[in-house]
Amino acid sequence: MSIKLSKIIRYMQINQIRKHPLLFLLTLALSVRLYNITSPLIGTHSWRQSDTAAMSRNFYRNGFNLFFPEIDWGGIYGYCETEFPIYSFIVALLYKVFGAHDFLGRLTSTVCSLILIYFLYKLVLNYFNHRVAFWACFVYAILPLNIFYSRTFQPESMLLMCCIIGIYYFSNWLDSEKHIDLILSCIFVSLACLIKVLPIIYLGIPIFYLAWTKFGIKLFSKFSLWAYSIFTLGSVFSWYYHAHNIFLEYGNTFGFSADTTNRYEYNILLTLSFWTELIFRTIFRHFAIFCFPIFIVGLFITRKREREYVFDVWLVSVMLTQILVPVTSVVHEYYQLPFMLPAVVFIGKACDRYFNTNRKAIVTCLCLTLVTGSIIYATGYMSVEKTEQSELIKLAEEIKSITPKDTLVISSTGGDPTLLYLSDRQGWLIDRDLNEKYIFSKQKLGAQYLVGSFDFIENYNMIPDRQKQTINHKINYILEKYPNLVRDGKNFISKIK
Repeated sequence: MSIKLSKIIRYMQINQIRKHPLLFLLTLALSVRLYNITSPLIGTHSWRQSDTAAMSRNFYRNGFNLFFPEIDWGGIYGYCETEFPIYSFIVALLYKVFGAHDFLGRLTSTVCSLILIYFLYKLVLNYFNHRVAFWACFVYAILPLNIFYSRTFQPESMLLMCCIIGIYYFSNWLDSEKHIDLILSCIFVSLACLIKVLPIIYLGIPIFYLAWTKFGIKLFSKFSLWAYSIFTLGSVFSWYYHAHNIFLEYGNTFGFSADTTNRYEYNILLTLSFWTELIFRTIFRHFAIFCFPIFIVGLFITRKREREYVFDVWLVSVMLTQILVPVTSVVHEYYQLPFMLPAVVFIGKACDRYFNTNRKAIVTCLCLTLVTGSIIYATGYMSVEKTEQSELIKLAEEIKSITPKDTLVISSTGGDPTLLYLSDRQGWLIDRDLNEKYIFSKQKLGAQYLVGSFDFIENYNMIPDRQKQTINHKINYILEKYPNLVRDGKNFISKIK
């Protein structure tokens, strides 16, 4: 009797999923993304999250001027050359209603990821059947890095959402030729390119391909497409021109100019380490190993019509961007996230094609993906978000209790602003160049405290033993000259003015 009952329940569950696939997918995606949603901004890529969150907090406190984003490490004037800060601005608006809480930023990312899955389903449905759409979205919902960056305080989730919506509405416009579809596509593609510059390439090329399949050479005579392109490129140029002027005036930047960053060092393309790092990271972290063979199988499934090749073009376009900014791509794993948008479509095609004939193989791969994905997510990401084990949290609390609220501090945490953000202080960042001359220059600008750790430079980036003695010698030399409020062998807080 119990066996029959379990079969009936299982049948009802499957039947409900078939009737409401999107409801199932969105519920699944939401449930796995809400875990630890209230965690403070520590752990993996906390530096990026802290910068984004600082801009939200500064919008909220200092006025909602969207065109002048402000970070914490710019001293008195923290206006900074950065991407269009629409994500931080929207979170700041939520702060106005609900108060300044980090989880609102994380929740914004989660909501964007759910909207992404909804439009991914509809986009795939434009080209294939419901089964391909379901499998593509299911896999996207459960892959570990997709989950992680769908609940971090940074604009990646919003970027990917804009990419999918932009492609979806452009695809719709090719069939309907309704102006509203083209306008919506233009808005979201422009937003994607404003949030990050690279979508100009990995969205621009697929969109050009789609237009070519519809109009051929005549696309160059289409006024609507010229207007689309001019608006998109014009808005991007206008913002980044304005942002660069902010850099020229205030000196703060995330490194968009070639002379302020090493992201354009193309010589690393000739090294084996670049390619192995990029390939193995994508296979092991993004595909969680066992979805990769399904993806490869999907690549060899015959395309039934010319427009289907847009997903191939999309894949190649994303890979091209990895080559154009090689240093950034190899350092930051979230630069491979756009690759997964078209990649899951090929996984969906493979699951649809072979689920009935090779069900055991498909189910085994998906189950192993869940296992490996859970291990990657738990050990590589969630384990470093444990507040009770964070020395950074403890130091930030000490800084908040010892230093006045509006004081300016120098943080010896390299390029990582996490300590400044967690301690709710503004000031400057420094590590290996710490010396008396630097201290004196910042004293004249209002710096009153020197804070940091003897054990780590960046968050969870412990100082290597070979460097620790040299760096700590510099720190100790400086600390001998000023009153030490905290100096316990792990952390230090020194009054320098």
